[in-house]
Amino acid sequence: MTRHIALLVAACCLVAACGKPGVPAEAEKTRAALTGDDKQTAAQNAECKAFSIGEVAAYIGEPVNAPGNAASGLGCQWTAKDGSGDVIVTVVPANYHEKPSQQAGYKTLPAPGTEAFVAPYFDGWLAGAITGKSAVRVSTAGAKASEATTIGLLTDAAKRLGS
Repeated sequence: MTRHIALLVAACCLVAACGKPGVPAEAEKTRAALTGDDKQTAAQNAECKAFSIGEVAAYIGEPVNAPGNAASGLGCQWTAKDGSGDVIVTVVPANYHEKPSQQAGYKTLPAPGTEAFVAPYFDGWLAGAITGKSAVRVSTAGAKASEATTIGLLTDAAKRLGS
């Protein structure tokens, strides 16, 4: 959902900016705050550094672009080169963990961590778990994104980024 909210807010900012001098700079500030670019580069982001481009491409079955910050710098996003999908990995404090238990297709998972789940999510999949003091949340969308590949990504992300 983060990717859709960020796109919606950015689009609203750009629409509001039409014809107003100086506002495009404000729209850029908003975009940078939403992605986390105002705090660090993607190359400095732990979530971006945790996975190679090749590993990420395997989760959605297609080539991906270089990573970019997401979720106000708490995550990383790789978009498919053809624009048809993406992968997002986010780590937040454990008390921010939310399970979409009302979502059709929602399933609990025995691992990794506690309160682990997987569910259909827009045009792909969402999975998350509490791993100590943190919650890891991943989403996938793409040609070969599946429940199984999303669970695999969650498992790998929890090992590499969980606390």
